[in-house]
Amino acid sequence: MPDAVGIVCHPRIDINGEPVLEARRRLEQRGFRVWTYCATAEERPGALVGDLDGTRLIVSIGGDGTMLWAAQQAAVAKIPVLGINAGRLGFLTQVQLGEEGKALDRWAAGDFVLQRRALLEARVGDRVFHALNDAVVHKGIDINLIRLEVSVDGQPAGQFDADGVIVSTPTGSTGYGLSLGGPIVHPDVRALVFMPLNPHSLFNRPVVIPEKARVAIHLPTSSAILTCDGQQNDALLPGARIEIAAPGLEVQLVQFDGGRNFFELLRRKLRWGLPLTDGA
Repeated sequence: MPDAVGIVCHPRIDINGEPVLEARRRLEQRGFRVWTYCATAEERPGALVGDLDGTRLIVSIGGDGTMLWAAQQAAVAKIPVLGINAGRLGFLTQVQLGEEGKALDRWAAGDFVLQRRALLEARVGDRVFHALNDAVVHKGIDINLIRLEVSVDGQPAGQFDADGVIVSTPTGSTGYGLSLGGPIVHPDVRALVFMPLNPHSLFNRPVVIPEKARVAIHLPTSSAILTCDGQQNDALLPGARIEIAAPGLEVQLVQFDGGRNFFELLRRKLRWGLPLTDGA
């Protein structure tokens, strides 16, 4: 059986539309077997298990949400992911819709590099969730703050009265964490970012911790919700303990020399490093 390439699309992308058909034609001309899948946020990791045998690449066509979902599916099977942006921000994707043909030709010719991105693992009892961006424990729709007791590598780190806490990878530092005032972390840095969500305090600030650190969050009296990459939710009861770490699971993102580098992405997508006005 020939090697396969999977194309994962956002539900709004027409799987029989020209971009997907063009990608399929180019790949099949090179002898690859091609399968397609429309992903929805409600589907859990493992949805692609039956398709991944013999797959050498997953192509994500959509926005960052589709890319996050595809990365979670690909990481366990150690399959690289090529992101094609058909959404708004497209921070995780290097290729714009319309450029997919040239990008796939370069990948098939071996003209690419792989960039490692660490994934988080969040454990609640015997339930395990994964996240490329972040794992968030938050109060949900409740008005009142919740108490969270946090330890890092077994050492007490603090008690927080807050809306919740977030643990972010460098990949996620330009997402939810950025909107909370967290630092921008270069994707090649092996670190995690821990930050409280709207703490009732003047002095709590985000903390950058080693990638190998293990964060434990205990809910002594309150219920909460666990959200991983904004896609996977688990209801947490009072007394719940959540353990978050980056245990070595990772995804490889296909990158091309001459493409947009990290600082260009910051300028283009977030207007970082640009003057207030153009001109002298």
